Amino acid sequence: MTAPTPCVRLPFLRGPLSVSGVEEADAPAASAPQAGPAAALLLWPGLPSIPQQGLYCPADYPFSQREAAACLEDLRQMGDAALSGLPVGVTAANNPRAARRASEMALLREIGGADNEAALKAEAARKLRIELEQAQKALIWVWLQEERMGELADMAQTLAQKSSGFTLSLGLDEADAGEASELTSPGAYGGAGILGAPISLDLGLMPPWKMVTANAMYFLPPDLPILAEGTMAEDLLEALDFVPATESALADAAALADDSLLCARAPAWRIMGRTRPTGSQALDAERLWLVRRAAS
Repeated sequence: MTAPTPCVRLPFLRGPLSVSGVEEADAPAASAPQAGPAAALLLWPGLPSIPQQGLYCPADYPFSQREAAACLEDLRQMGDAALSGLPVGVTAANNPRAARRASEMALLREIGGADNEAALKAEAARKLRIELEQAQKALIWVWLQEERMGELADMAQTLAQKSSGFTLSLGLDEADAGEASELTSPGAYGGAGILGAPISLDLGLMPPWKMVTANAMYFLPPDLPILAEGTMAEDLLEALDFVPATESALADAAALADDSLLCARAPAWRIMGRTRPTGSQALDAERLWLVRRAAS
């Protein structure tokens, strides 16, 4: 039996915000790939303890798993320090990434400033390495932000439940509380609070999908289909001309043909609203974009 053609879900690395916060990578929603849209995998940012199923793990990340974990801890500590009001410090002097960067710079100095082929190749490799490191750092930061949004969603849900019980204990009719809860803004997450006042978590706090997509492109092969979700899917439907995801429209990815999907082909720079190619192969290569057809 032929293995199903995978595709990667964006822009969420943990999955869309659900009733219990952001989907965990090993939750049923990210189960083993199947034919059709269920074959979509979550992009793993290169951290240790990779779940066995439901994830796409690029092999060309610049950081090792240990370095990625150190980067995550750096970002976590910087966030905690910022929230506490303390000065945000720089990375430690014994950080292996900083040591490697110093080694690379020393190598360039040894090569010399002469305009020779070796020096030019070394400089180009160094710049590419920096681009890849920054892209992976961005994905790790997105992973952390989604983790915190999931925690906030759980807190909002718990507060809404406890507040609802308190409201009922005051003798307020459930229908009255329900009318007040309808004030919750669209695209928000939460419920009715004390005396029916809405408790909501603005999903606009999630990392912008264009930023996530731009950095993910460095690690996704051009022939790997991408399934857009959430506001990204809504924006793509306005930016591109989608057609039903039939076998003929999908071509090499015909195994993903499904009545519930629409597809379009375009380079990443176009979906991000730019007017011309960027010169980056990751953003300029044409890709296959998928969205779920709206329920009728």
